[in-house]
Amino acid sequence: MAEQLRPEDRSSLQSEVGPVNMAVGGLLVFEGGDGTSYDAVADRLDRRLHLVPKYRQRLRTAPLGPLSGPVWVDDDAFDLHWHLRRATVSGFADLQAYVARDMSRKLDRSRPLWEVHVVDGLPDGRRALWAKMHHALVDGIAAVGIAMLLLDPTPEPMELPEPEEEWQPRGYDLRSHLQAMARTPLDRAGRFMWQRTLRAMDPNPWRAAEEWRSAADLFGELARSRPQAPMTPLNRPIGPNRRFATASVELGRLKAAGRGAGGTVNDALLAVVAGALRDYLVAAGTDLRGRDPVALVPVSTRREDEGHTVGNRVSTVFVDLPVDEADAAARVRRISSQMRDVRRSAAIRAGELIAGATGQVPPLVSTILVRAIGNVRAMNLVVSNLPGPQQPFYMNGSRMQEVYPVVPLNPANQGLTIGILSYDGMVFVGLLADAKLDPPVEVIADALQAHFDALAKG
Repeated sequence: MAEQLRPEDRSSLQSEVGPVNMAVGGLLVFEGGDGTSYDAVADRLDRRLHLVPKYRQRLRTAPLGPLSGPVWVDDDAFDLHWHLRRATVSGFADLQAYVARDMSRKLDRSRPLWEVHVVDGLPDGRRALWAKMHHALVDGIAAVGIAMLLLDPTPEPMELPEPEEEWQPRGYDLRSHLQAMARTPLDRAGRFMWQRTLRAMDPNPWRAAEEWRSAADLFGELARSRPQAPMTPLNRPIGPNRRFATASVELGRLKAAGRGAGGTVNDALLAVVAGALRDYLVAAGTDLRGRDPVALVPVSTRREDEGHTVGNRVSTVFVDLPVDEADAAARVRRISSQMRDVRRSAAIRAGELIAGATGQVPPLVSTILVRAIGNVRAMNLVVSNLPGPQQPFYMNGSRMQEVYPVVPLNPANQGLTIGILSYDGMVFVGLLADAKLDPPVEVIADALQAHFDALAKG
């Protein structure tokens, strides 16, 4: 049994060359208790892993090698405990360093492309779970797979269906794979995979495929028609090693700041990022001479009259960050005005088509957009800001208190990504950077936290 990869998954594998590591991650911090011990996590995964079959699959190179690309096959040597690891740190700063070191290591492509690390040593008996998976594994189901496997919406674990039978790997059927390839001429392989990817998304998959390609082309043309993003300390060639830092703020404070300046919570977040980047550029001794750095960000395209009945409506766009503006409220107003214009532009439609066709939103589509943009320096960083659940989640009764997203650096001249996730009344920020970034990522993380703290004080 072999399953073809989707085009965007193949793209993420092809992007992982040199210093680019396409793993994505989440750092989950829990209150103290036995619910997140190594044995408890192992038992939880063992009981629920059948719900996400992809986590027992690995990549296999097809008989014709790079001409046909890899496929997903069941891992006949699957060992849960190889993917579940344990560590002890000396505090939260050491935990951040642990995440950075692990994000400097690429996942082993001969095994299923995910890991969960149980990390002890935080104050007050708290414990962290560090979940890491490859970009290629994260589709519409697998993206929430680890959370579904580990977490519950109440302190009492959910009753989920047991597997009907003990899992057994399905053998790789070489003859069937070769027959499928024979029916698909190699020069049309890409088109064949588009059809498979889009069949479930549109009654006319060929029309959807053409729309997807047209959207990517349009996005690339729009990127090339924009002024090139300024050169900043963030945009030098990266190395293989990473550093990681965090920040957080109360969601209510952020919403109030956005409303007070006539914008949204997303506008306020981007204004804080712009303020922190302003401080960072000063620390770096960099003068952009009035030019604005550019962020690639997701944005909601839902109209106010649509309510909440039409599902997710998300696009991805370029946003100019007004680092020349010292006043926080003024930054919110400028970004809010810019976002109103963006929502009426062709760029929003292009990004929405890409997200709709793939079922993904940034940072997951960033690989596709990077390829569409080509060698143009259209952006300086990725800011992935997505809403999360506003209710607490638990692991065997232990409450999850914090959750920090970790977004990969891509392409090879992007030295910083900012992942933002709201959860249970808070906003948590994970900053991943090249280890050689100068000034280091801690400088911009401290600036971000300072702007958050100033916001919280009113």
